[in-house]
Amino acid sequence: MGKQWRYELVEALYELPLITLIYKAQSIHKQHFAANEVQLSTLLSIKTGSCPEDCAYCPQSAHYKTGLKKEKLLAVDQVVEKASAAKASGATRFCMGAAWRNPPQRDFPQVLAMIKAVKI
Repeated sequence: MGKQWRYELVEALYELPLITLIYKAQSIHKQHFAANEVQLSTLLSIKTGSCPEDCAYCPQSAHYKTGLKKEKLLAVDQVVEKASAAKASGATRFCMGAAWRNPPQRDFPQVLAMIKAVKI
């Protein structure tokens, strides 16, 4: 199990001045990551719009007219092409987003194929 946080420790962190907290965070970050490197990520929407969820804040929801252009689930070869282009451009992480909470049963095999195809 992970580290247990005591209330007093959390409260002490909360009470720190912002710049001190940023410094502490940066010091810990430097212990685990190269100081001058930034992860470059690419995010691709593999399915846009028509989400069945009713999240009033989200333009992807099918429950609201937001003017968002709806797009069906991309084909695996399209995703692989985009992932390859992202890698060639220096991305070290490729993220795929879709307008649903969980993939529908019918789309799950295609989403799984996408993940397997782009996984390095």
